[in-house]
Amino acid sequence: MWIKWAGKLLLWGGAGMGMSLVMVGLAFHFGWTGYGLLVFILLYIACFAASYGPVTWVVISEIFPIKMRGVAMSVATFALWVAVYVVTQTFPILLESAGPAATFWVFCGMSLLAFFFVWSQVPETKGKTLEEIERAW
Repeated sequence: MWIKWAGKLLLWGGAGMGMSLVMVGLAFHFGWTGYGLLVFILLYIACFAASYGPVTWVVISEIFPIKMRGVAMSVATFALWVAVYVVTQTFPILLESAGPAATFWVFCGMSLLAFFFVWSQVPETKGKTLEEIERAW
């Protein structure tokens, strides 16, 4: 039911990011090194670069009503950068205290939460005018 409204690109990218993080965690857990680990990290980067990296900016510029778009985009952008800061600051702490496998699995869990949020809450905006998107809300 919700899948028709979900941002398909965010869903595919989020699923790819989550699977990549599981595999990076497994690689660290079992001591796999070399090209296999590199491939999983590069896959994560590719999935992010094709989905959450650019699409987040498009979504926040489209989903807010025209009357409040400027303020809402400012708040959303601030929240986005706060989240980036939190990830940047917690990564080394988690890495040292929990180890690399658990660290990547924690972030995989966050990817899973993001996947379900997008699946249930983010509307598909492809092919719609800003006015149509505003009416849909």
